[in-house]
Amino acid sequence: MVNTTGAIKYGALTMFIVIIILSYLLAPKATVGLIIMGRLLYIKLPSNYINVSFYVSSAALMLLVTLIPEYRRWRINNIINGELPAFVRVIRDGIGAGLTLTESVAVMSKYSTRTLAKMISSRVGQGIIGPGELSNILMELSREFNNNNLALLSIVLNSALRSGVRATEVLDLTYRELDNVITNELDKVNSLRPYVALAYTITIVYVFLGSVVLSVLLPKLTLTAESITGTLPTGVAQLSGVDTSVLLTLFVYSIVVQAFLIGMLIGRIVYRNIYVGLMHSSAMTIIAVATNYLLNIYTPYLLHI
Repeated sequence: MVNTTGAIKYGALTMFIVIIILSYLLAPKATVGLIIMGRLLYIKLPSNYINVSFYVSSAALMLLVTLIPEYRRWRINNIINGELPAFVRVIRDGIGAGLTLTESVAVMSKYSTRTLAKMISSRVGQGIIGPGELSNILMELSREFNNNNLALLSIVLNSALRSGVRATEVLDLTYRELDNVITNELDKVNSLRPYVALAYTITIVYVFLGSVVLSVLLPKLTLTAESITGTLPTGVAQLSGVDTSVLLTLFVYSIVVQAFLIGMLIGRIVYRNIYVGLMHSSAMTIIAVATNYLLNIYTPYLLHI
């Protein structure tokens, strides 16, 4: 299942890149003159930002839909990690009180909302849970959710429950260590959550400023820019004959680049999962491109320009 999920994610990411490249190749082109070291070069650049916006938004939507399950998996992992200390504590207390491992798990799944206990109970059914069975189930769950903490707990519990009279002591030590590690890890994640909202805010501000400059202020600065270009030294790179539509189209691509850089950053720092970050990148791209389109239409009217 993990390999299949990974193939789907890689395929979706590859398809996203292909669609972005096609948007560049298939978009209507405008010829732009580039002066470098006194030599005039003509290059063709996409000049229809509406066409490119459609391609970009479609690609981002496809990637978003593909990566939503990854975000759900991350949330389940987060819930499971938070439950691990309590799970070990209940098993420790149950064994200390004379309950079997099966009875301890049954009590936890029946009288609490523990996700991990319910997952284990659903896999066991009415059977008897022994140390080996519990270890195997935890290892299966660790592979399904790509959770290293579950794999480690599987090994520790198997050893602890087979240690006989010292099982309670080993479980108590495991509980204390897990409680410290998991609590610190969850505190870090919760403290970094506001940066996700900040990332969206930065993207929207970038789009707003860029749209206002390109759709409103740039046309009024064209004549001034042309007069300045003619006075620049020969060795300086210069652009001539740049249509506003070309700059608007290139701005859409810059939105994609910024959104994905920010998304990968928050995925790495906040979620410890690059694909969850790319899911946010896709959402930011859709929101930013739609905002850019609306601003290009309504900003001149709102500012009476």
